[in-house]
Amino acid sequence: MKRIRKVSAVVEQEESRFTVKNNQVTWEYKRGVIEISVDDLDAIFYEYSKHGLNMSQVQVQNKHGFDALQWQSFKRTFDLVKDSDVFSPYTLSLHSEKSRCDMIASKIAEKYSPKNMRAVVEYEDRKQTQKAQEKAIKDIERWAYKWNSLSDALLEYASSAKSVTVRKTKQKTGKHSVAVVADLHGGAENKATKNLPAYNYKVMARRLGVVAEDINSRQPSELTLVLNGDLIESFTGMNHTTTWKGLAKKDGQGIDAVLKTTDILVDFIVKINNVCEVLVLSGNHDRVTSSNDEDATGDAAKLIAKLLEARLSTIHVEWNEDIISRKIDGCGFHFLHGHTGLAKKTADLLNAYGYSGAYNLVLLGHLHSVIVKDDSLHHRKMNCASIFTGNSWSKKAGFSSVAGYTYVDVEHKLPNVVLKSIT
Repeated sequence: MKRIRKVSAVVEQEESRFTVKNNQVTWEYKRGVIEISVDDLDAIFYEYSKHGLNMSQVQVQNKHGFDALQWQSFKRTFDLVKDSDVFSPYTLSLHSEKSRCDMIASKIAEKYSPKNMRAVVEYEDRKQTQKAQEKAIKDIERWAYKWNSLSDALLEYASSAKSVTVRKTKQKTGKHSVAVVADLHGGAENKATKNLPAYNYKVMARRLGVVAEDINSRQPSELTLVLNGDLIESFTGMNHTTTWKGLAKKDGQGIDAVLKTTDILVDFIVKINNVCEVLVLSGNHDRVTSSNDEDATGDAAKLIAKLLEARLSTIHVEWNEDIISRKIDGCGFHFLHGHTGLAKKTADLLNAYGYSGAYNLVLLGHLHSVIVKDDSLHHRKMNCASIFTGNSWSKKAGFSSVAGYTYVDVEHKLPNVVLKSIT
C-alpha cells in the first residue's frame, strides 16, 4: 500500500482533525504529517475492529508501517477502538443509514465467504500464535523481575561479605597439582536408606573438610582446584517434576541455595594450602530455569563463580559453561561436567582443545561414578568421583557410588591420578 510520510520539525501540539482531498486523508501529528488513502483508512478499521478481522494493534501497525506515535495519533484522530465499525466514520458519513447498514452487513459477511475461509483460518492461527508470543513475553518480564531481585540479593551479599585470604605454606613438594571436586548438589537433602547415605549441607561441608585435609597432606606447591559442575541441586525446585521433594526446607533452592553453597565453598577453599586458581564449570543442575531450553549455560554456577571471585580476592577464579583447559608440567588437562555433546565425542574434543605432542587427560563429573571411558597411549577420558552420590531417583535408576574427589599430579609429563574415597 502506498503511503507518504512527510516528516517535519517536532511540533508540541495536539493532532489536528483530518482533511480529505482526491481520495487522500491527511492529518498532522506531533512529528509531522501523515497521508493515507481512504481505502487504507477503511482497511485499518476493518482489520482492527472486533466486528471485522479483530487483528491486534501490533499486527495492524506492522502491516501498515506505523510506528508507535503514528499509531496512537491514528487512533485518536479517528476514534478507533475495538468496538468500532468495519468502515471509517468518514466513509460511513457519505452514505444513508440504509446504505451504511448494507455496507456493514456485506463487509462482515465477506469475512466468512468461502473464498476467504482460508484467510480466516490463517488469521486464527496467527492470533493463537500471537497469544503464545504475548504469554512468552510476559513470562520473560516475570523472569526479568525475578532476575533483578536476584541481582539485588547478590550485590547485597557481595558488599557485606568479607574477603578472605588463601593460605600459603613453606612445606611443599614442588609440584603443581590438580584437585577435582564434582557434583556438590548444594540444597539436596536425603534421609539415609539402604544403599543411599544421608546427604544435606552439613554432610557436604564435612566431606569437603575431608577433601581439604587430604589435599594438604599431599603438600602441593600450587593447586588448581576444579569445581566440576552441579554445584546446586535445583534453583527452581522443578528440574524434574518431583525435584522439590528432595530439597532442604531451608536454603534449598533459589538465591538461598546459591549463597549457602558459596559460603560452604569459601570455608572449604580457605582451609586448603597453596590454591593458585579456582576453575568453575556449569552442570545440568546449575540452570536457573526449570527447562534447559531457557538456560543452557548454567547461570547458577556462573553466579557462584562471581561471588567466589569477590570473596577470594587474592586468587584467580574462572568460569565456563562448557570446558576449561590447562597445560600443567607438560600434561594437558581438560575439565568438563560431562552432560553436553562435546563430552561425548573424544576425538572432536581433542582436535579442538587438545595439546599437540602432550598427553591429554579429560576429567568429567556428572555420572557420580568413577568410569574410565577412553584410555590410550596419548589420552585418557574419565568420570571423577563426586561429593554427592545420589538421591532416590538415581537409586531407582541403578546409579550409586562412594563419595570422593580426584587428585592429580604430573610426573614425566604424565598424570598420576588418585581417587580419594570419603565415607
